[in-house]
Amino acid sequence: MTNWLDQQLNRVSTYRLLSIILSSMGIVAILLSITRAVPYQPIAILTSATLLIFVSYGSNALFSRLFAVKAHQESSYITALILFFIFTPSLHYVQLAELALIAMIASASKYVLAVRGRHIFNPAAIAAVLLSLLGIAYATWWVATPALLPITLLGAGLILYKTRRIPMASLFLCVAVGAIIITTTVNGQRLPDAVTLLSSWPLIFFAGIMLSEPLTLPPRRWQQYFVAVIVALLFAVPIHIGTFSSTPAAALVAGNLIAFTFLQRRSILLMFKGSSQLTPRSRQYHFKLVRPLHFLPGQYMEITIPHTPHDNRGIRRSFSIVAAPGASDISFGVRLPETPSSFKVALKNLHKGVIIHATTVGGDFILPKESEIPLLFIAGGIGITPYISHLLDLQQRNDVRDIVLVYAVQTMDDIAYIDILKRAGIRVIIITLSAEEIPIPAWQHVNRQHLSAEVIKEAVPDIRHRRVYVSGPPAIVNNTKHIMKDLGVKGVISDYFTGY
Repeated sequence: MTNWLDQQLNRVSTYRLLSIILSSMGIVAILLSITRAVPYQPIAILTSATLLIFVSYGSNALFSRLFAVKAHQESSYITALILFFIFTPSLHYVQLAELALIAMIASASKYVLAVRGRHIFNPAAIAAVLLSLLGIAYATWWVATPALLPITLLGAGLILYKTRRIPMASLFLCVAVGAIIITTTVNGQRLPDAVTLLSSWPLIFFAGIMLSEPLTLPPRRWQQYFVAVIVALLFAVPIHIGTFSSTPAAALVAGNLIAFTFLQRRSILLMFKGSSQLTPRSRQYHFKLVRPLHFLPGQYMEITIPHTPHDNRGIRRSFSIVAAPGASDISFGVRLPETPSSFKVALKNLHKGVIIHATTVGGDFILPKESEIPLLFIAGGIGITPYISHLLDLQQRNDVRDIVLVYAVQTMDDIAYIDILKRAGIRVIIITLSAEEIPIPAWQHVNRQHLSAEVIKEAVPDIRHRRVYVSGPPAIVNNTKHIMKDLGVKGVISDYFTGY
């Protein structure tokens, strides 16, 4: 089931998935309003949504021209629909004017409240905070209408699953729900009434749609958990300072500020140097860092290549960094299918000297600091790339470790980075049905089509004493995690290559 779900979700970018989910929620809201399950007129809902989308698109295009930045219009659509669900729909001209102003402020925040081309705050949240501070408009979060909960829960769940942020959202929900129950009961509410009140809080929408925004989250998992806890407490515990009162939007803005302290301060610019064939099905793309960059071995970088027209997968993609920290050049190993996405076509057509931007460096596919811990690397196809960064770093630091690599490929020709693997001096086990001769005689060949518990147990008998890492397409990662569970191995560290 998880493999099927991954295949379906990887057909679209996270932005496109979010657009589809918010649109579906809007349609459901209109249908529910007809039956009066949502307390607003259908024409008011439709008018407010149309106005927000129109103003958001127009103002975003205007600000992008003023700041000489290429507009990302799909984000305008998403921001408009988020605003739609947190501000009351109306047909009154004053409230419609307020909605238009809110959309303009949200668009402006992406350019004015930004550093090195990256906005600091969730646009919808900062617009809500600024308008409330000015006393112009206040978010009502009508998305918390109980009738909308099923579609909200489904949509938020899909987003969190695709972005692998279910643990972060779960932590937020646990802390927020606990704090809400404690504060309401302390203030005199009966416990059953306090639990009932939870249905009027926009917890699911907030966690799945807003807190999970990638550009305003810190890069490491522990940092994301830290921000989630702080935001949950600010979300749930009433704070009053003078005329200011805490709100969900203010809680998220505070979390965005904390997240910003963990992010790269400088813009990340990469100059394209060229590409080389990696395997018959993959290429390696080489870039020069325009300025020094801090990253850890095993981390990924999200790069942007603007191109039109682009498909549902969008203009951004994340790749593992192939280089040791401190390098002036980095590379990305990329699989090229027979029918590549528009992004990969744009990447393939880059000209030497072209400078592209990266938005994020992050990830937790990190080795333990203790050199004595034995490791098992499991890779599927191009999933070998984060391990190459680790091996280059270990060689550079003369850090010798007990490492076994289990590498599943279609044929022997699909083995990437053979020279680096050979120099690393680690034990390598190739899993493939290929009858060709193994490229390095010292390596072991297991003639199987897929990984299995029997293969792993026989090839790595001390599996329970090793820290296990797995990288590759979601199907391989999911399958490996099931295998490790059957073998009694806990705490598998994974790196998904979604969308390949």
